[in-house]
Amino acid sequence: MLKRIDLNRSGLVWIGIGLGLIFWILESALHVLVFEQRGFFQQVFRPEPHELWMRLTIVGMFIVYGIYGQMIVNSRWKAEKTAKLANTELTQIFETAADAMRLVDRDFNVLRVNETFLDLSGMPRDRIIGKKCFEVLHGPLCGTPGCPMERIMNNEDRIEIDSEKMRTDGTKIPCIITVTPFRGPDGTLIGIVEDFKDISERKQSEKEVMASREKLRCLAAHLQVVREEERQRIAHEIHDELGQALTALKMDVHWIRRKLPETEAALLEKTVTMSALIDRTVQSLKRIVSELRPRLLDDFGLSSAMEWQADEFMNRTGIQCDIELDPEDIILDDARSIAVFRIFQETLTNITRHADATRVKVSLKNKGTVIEMMVCDNGKGISKKQLSATQSFGIIGMRERAHSLGGKLVISGENGAGTTVIFTIPILWKGENK
Repeated sequence: MLKRIDLNRSGLVWIGIGLGLIFWILESALHVLVFEQRGFFQQVFRPEPHELWMRLTIVGMFIVYGIYGQMIVNSRWKAEKTAKLANTELTQIFETAADAMRLVDRDFNVLRVNETFLDLSGMPRDRIIGKKCFEVLHGPLCGTPGCPMERIMNNEDRIEIDSEKMRTDGTKIPCIITVTPFRGPDGTLIGIVEDFKDISERKQSEKEVMASREKLRCLAAHLQVVREEERQRIAHEIHDELGQALTALKMDVHWIRRKLPETEAALLEKTVTMSALIDRTVQSLKRIVSELRPRLLDDFGLSSAMEWQADEFMNRTGIQCDIELDPEDIILDDARSIAVFRIFQETLTNITRHADATRVKVSLKNKGTVIEMMVCDNGKGISKKQLSATQSFGIIGMRERAHSLGGKLVISGENGAGTTVIFTIPILWKGENK
């Protein structure tokens, strides 16, 4: 028990010992003066056995009470010291916190703020303490049921929101605000602690990233337009120049064959071979021109071009392609027609390369304000990892093409259950006329 006592703070122990000694001496003097028993020193140093037992018991009680009292005093002293140290540490943490912090009472009066809060608010401490919280930093939720302070008063726990606070000079500061109830030992709400993390730099970085992304998207859209125009120009030049040259060449070969005598069998055979080669070249030329820019798209519209592309897909791959179109209801401008057709082409290309499908269903429908194209296959499906892969340039290009015209592209699929591509695009943008 004695080891638990702080020897530097043992005053009550010594008081107990002193009271015990005083009692011993007074008891000895009482026996000499009142009862006229033996001498004083004999009573002090050699008392009767029963007197010795009684004195030791009482002196022991004084010492025990002194030790017990000292233990209580020491424990309280240590508790006060610990509380003081904890309060000092909390104060230091509060004052040196990187985030702006303030303590508000139940009536929303500001009780305490740290240095970072002074920098955030732009106000001196004496103009803040005692003010209402909404008078120092005002936000859009102040005075509304959604105010985090009101919600804490309604027994909600820790709240974190992303909001703006306004200084007295009108400057708006974007913050992440964390509001925590401050409760006493019995759980009673004493006040509210607000933490403000200034995210102005992060918001500015986000704006710059968004602006940069929008510029890149505009550039990508411009490049797509330029590429389509270049494809159209090349297709027309190939069709007009090479087509006419091949036609003239075939006519010349035919003229030569008619002029050759029957005896020139080798030359006649050569002209037949040349004519066949010209025919194959013409077919290749038509295929290249159609891939660059299908004339059906310009001459007969989107539905006819998609039907032609589906037939080409079936002939080339052997995959059954069922197509359902609303040809009479779908009238789009060139940009939207090209977007739908190119996304349809890319989807069929992906099915050929990756899906291992045996059947494809295609629909193109007028949904009122939007055109919806849906392509479904019965292949092996697509995973989320494949959809989000940075190397999926085909999918990225489809999405960017859709975004550039205000459309939406949704790709979904499960392993072994096929893939579905749904592309919706507005028929007319707001502000456009037919």
